[in-house]
Amino acid sequence: MGEACCVEDLDAVCGEAQDGEGVDVPYFAALGAEALGFYPPAELLQALLQHRGAGLNVRAEPMVGTRGPDGTRAASPDPLPSGASRARSRGVGAAQQAFDVEGRAAFVAALSCQLLDALLVGLDLVLPDVELMGRKGPVIVPVPGGRAVFVRSATEAPYVVWAAATKTSVCTFCSCGTASKDENVGARVRSSKSSTCMHAEAYSQALQQAVKHFLCSTTRALLRLYPAIDNFSVNALHVDTFMMQPLPDGAAIHVVGYNHIWCIVHTPGARTRKTRPVCQHVPCRTRNSRCLHSFAVKPPIGGYGGFNNPAKEGAENKGDDDGGAASENSDQNGGAEGEARTAPPPAASTAPRRRRPAAHAAKKKGQERVYLDTDYRRRARNLLPCASETRVCLVWDGVARGTPLPADVGEDLYESKCHKCGTAAGVLGPAVLGDLYTLSGPTKIRTRQWLCPDKECAEIVRFDGSDYGLFAYNAETIYTRTLLDVILFTIISTKSSISAATAVSAFNLHCSGAVHANDSTQTRQELSYATDQYSRTLIVPRSLYRCVDCYHCSETPYAAVVADGQTIGIFREASFPFEKDTINVPTIPISINDACAAFDPKVRLCVRQRLKAGYSAEVTFNKAEQKALSTFASLSDVAPALGVHTDAEHRKKAGSWAASIFWCSFFATTAEAQGGNDDEELTDASRSPPGSPPPPKALLSPSVPPPAINNTSSTFKPTLRGGGVADDANGAVQSTAGFRFCKVIPEAIGGDDVLPIVRRERWCILFDFFSTFVAEPVIGIFSGCNVDELTELSQALIDGKKQEQWNENTTGIQSLHVVWPALDLLADSMDDDVELSRAMGELILFAVHTDLHMEALWRCRMNAEALRFEADWTDTDAAKFKEWQLRQPAPAEPRLPSGLVSKAASAGRADDQAAEIRSGVVMPDLDQVRPHPTDNVAAAAARAARDKEKQTNPTKKTKRKRADMENGGLGDDDCRHAFITHNVFTPGVVSYLCPCGVLIGFEVLETAESPAGIVAALAARFPRLPKTVYFDTACQSSRNATRRMPWLVRLSETSWALDRFHAVAHKCSPLFDANNYPERSGLHKTSAAENRHSLNKPLKSHLTYLGQDRFVVQMRLIGAINNLLILYRRTIGKSDVRHRPLPSFFHSHLVSQCERVVCACRQ
Repeated sequence: MGEACCVEDLDAVCGEAQDGEGVDVPYFAALGAEALGFYPPAELLQALLQHRGAGLNVRAEPMVGTRGPDGTRAASPDPLPSGASRARSRGVGAAQQAFDVEGRAAFVAALSCQLLDALLVGLDLVLPDVELMGRKGPVIVPVPGGRAVFVRSATEAPYVVWAAATKTSVCTFCSCGTASKDENVGARVRSSKSSTCMHAEAYSQALQQAVKHFLCSTTRALLRLYPAIDNFSVNALHVDTFMMQPLPDGAAIHVVGYNHIWCIVHTPGARTRKTRPVCQHVPCRTRNSRCLHSFAVKPPIGGYGGFNNPAKEGAENKGDDDGGAASENSDQNGGAEGEARTAPPPAASTAPRRRRPAAHAAKKKGQERVYLDTDYRRRARNLLPCASETRVCLVWDGVARGTPLPADVGEDLYESKCHKCGTAAGVLGPAVLGDLYTLSGPTKIRTRQWLCPDKECAEIVRFDGSDYGLFAYNAETIYTRTLLDVILFTIISTKSSISAATAVSAFNLHCSGAVHANDSTQTRQELSYATDQYSRTLIVPRSLYRCVDCYHCSETPYAAVVADGQTIGIFREASFPFEKDTINVPTIPISINDACAAFDPKVRLCVRQRLKAGYSAEVTFNKAEQKALSTFASLSDVAPALGVHTDAEHRKKAGSWAASIFWCSFFATTAEAQGGNDDEELTDASRSPPGSPPPPKALLSPSVPPPAINNTSSTFKPTLRGGGVADDANGAVQSTAGFRFCKVIPEAIGGDDVLPIVRRERWCILFDFFSTFVAEPVIGIFSGCNVDELTELSQALIDGKKQEQWNENTTGIQSLHVVWPALDLLADSMDDDVELSRAMGELILFAVHTDLHMEALWRCRMNAEALRFEADWTDTDAAKFKEWQLRQPAPAEPRLPSGLVSKAASAGRADDQAAEIRSGVVMPDLDQVRPHPTDNVAAAAARAARDKEKQTNPTKKTKRKRADMENGGLGDDDCRHAFITHNVFTPGVVSYLCPCGVLIGFEVLETAESPAGIVAALAARFPRLPKTVYFDTACQSSRNATRRMPWLVRLSETSWALDRFHAVAHKCSPLFDANNYPERSGLHKTSAAENRHSLNKPLKSHLTYLGQDRFVVQMRLIGAINNLLILYRRTIGKSDVRHRPLPSFFHSHLVSQCERVVCACRQ
């Protein structure tokens, strides 16, 4: 698609519609060049207003037909083309709409006409009023000078399109990043390939039409005639800012151009909490309010700090206080080196409006339970009543109001068949007069129980009431199903508790006279107990815990999973040990140093301190760190011989040498302090580094080439290959004292010849690169990427090839923002410095082979248990796990069975619900495929630590202070933290969701939340792990998985990422930042678990006081109802469905059978 947008030949240029397409162009555009600038504006306006394209949601005919002779109007055409969706699309404004081939062609044709009009306005060939007056469609405004076109519609996020002439073709680009936000437009610009989206294609067609209208031979000739359209003719270091559309409350939308790339920046309104403009450029997502584009719109209050130009130039350069903006009279396409320009905003226009297994369950009235989930054998019920069951409940409501019983209902109610064996009713027992409570009041009914005549069964069959639409709490107290449903769903809809819901219901019943015999307190207690027992009989179908949009396949059910814990627990005294099928999978102690290019942990600590201190600060190292840095810097003296990274020794040498080359190229160490900004704010590597003192003249920039390696004229100039000890760079042996102080080499990537905002952006890129490849392990950095392509790219860099040669091998990493920005920034430098090019290639190749190297180390040290687990469970499914279960020895005490009796289609689900209460793991749609992996050694160490903690005098330090002390011992650059537990309550639950927000399961915790628990839970339910796992400590989960089951991570191609909500507080490698992998995570809602927590939090006071089995049942129901609302909204395309009847949707879309034996609703 990208090549299709490159236009060059005249044969491909045509502004007329092809035969059969039926796409018209604006009337004035077909007049040719003679009409431009001379055609009467009134007639041009009339032509524009009468033109209607044939694209999506645009009528080819007027909405209201003309009147006929009889005064009637003709029937209006269909407002949407056939096949177009009438439901409101999810994520409006976040991505392009999906079209079929015909719809795409129509959309592109209609948009190209509008882009052509805007382009003509930008070139001052058509008056702006003609283009804007009376327009009710999308806002399409040209960037001043015609360099680009800004578009904002009600169905898509704002974007900007532009063109550039390369050596071989004319390319068109778009800032949208495609519908999945996985395209790096910067990489497309460098590789001279057009964007693949519909917007770029439409702009290409607009240029083709302009070629004909201007009577040019080719598109390149058009760009020579109007050079403003060619963005490659502008200096890449220019930073241009234009306000394109003012919005209400002081908000606005800007476009910012830099490095031949245009992007959208949104300025929030005055009454919002955000104060900084937000950049929409995909690579800037992590620091979208602190990137170059955001600062170009609104400079920081304190200026750019050390990135400002020297003080002696301050009188001439006053742009530091207003974003570096130059005079408004400067030339639009030229100007001085590094000039930043800001244009006045266009006229305001109307903005378009977008739319412990409970080894023994809790006792009841002093008697041991026979069944795990119910008090006695009961019939199962659907989660929501069907229409027939609702009508039966209405009959009982009428009986309570005085209507006689129907003729087909006897005076005595009893079960017709034995729940256990199915034998017909025998001799009935004595009648028991009971109270039936309905929504209309109470009434009296008689119930009977009987003994099964089958001697082998001999079961006492109690009256349950399922076939009659009733629920018998006991023989004397019976409720209609609808009454209990009202109470149960009041809890979920109002975020209340069972006690509160039953209290309100009891009060209403007493006030209305429906219940008057008993006091309100007794009624409330009976309703509470009955609701609990009733909720246990509800069958939650598997389909309610499945997202049909995200479900992938049986091997990898979900390609991405969001996991997070929530501290909603019960009292420990009400908990029992859970029963799980476990197996010991020990953690193999392999050193993480083998996954680091800088093998020495002291060196990595020094690098992290240097990055965290910011750009201008001078960092001081102690003697041990000086010695480690001395050894590390000396590695850059002699390059290792070429070899293969499958050799562990060569891999270590090559990676350490490459890391040393980069360190010495951008950081210098000295024995004496050189001075720095000690008061500078500290930032981590994932943030933007603060300012620094004015740097000297730049060595490397697109306009200032680096000095030759053997050039004697550059003897006293710092070189990119230099660095190390600045005052004794020629010494063969450098003393460790020369490594006491460390500062950046400001000339390395640009000095005062570029704007301060540009220097700042460049150092941000370098800091991220160092944090990823030098300061932290590189495990999983290229997970899922094309290894062959990465190997070819690395080899080309090692061989010293030019960027024109290795650029073709970067397709797989252009959307990886942990490596591509640095590769793009240093491309010109690597063309001139062979050693730097090889160092980059060696680092990439080192990272490619790291995962296999760590697995090889694991295999060298694994024990028999780890080997057996891999051999037995590499390929598995639910059937294999059940066979393994049957081979296991019987437990000391038999497990209680389920007391639910259901139809054959739901029998397995009823057993699974009992197992969920027993194990505390609720994943209805994910069958267990492996035993739950545990680590006995780690568990024993944790128990010992807890026992030691109990011996500590709690009056000396609070638990939070002790946790802070533990965290402090790890170091302030470590993401590990002590999980605070409670002596009174259980730790809580861990929820697992798909990226669109549907809950796929949860696990009730017995011990504190840990990364190992996430790995174990996923391994037990997924034959192959998800491709991406989002967790708030994903950096630690990744290490745990590498040390326990690296083979499963490799087979699954699993990547670990932090959810965006927690990522800002982490200090680990940028490879765990989801925003750095837009192709993988661009459209994922990584904080979906946090949103689900907000739904559960109001219920915390209710859930905390439940028993363990009751807690699991209630959490399962709450998750099911919330999922039901999500699926309902998605199906009908409405934002709120709480006022709509849920039962009808539930029975028509999610279940295929009714649990009532006598019900004929499915017939």
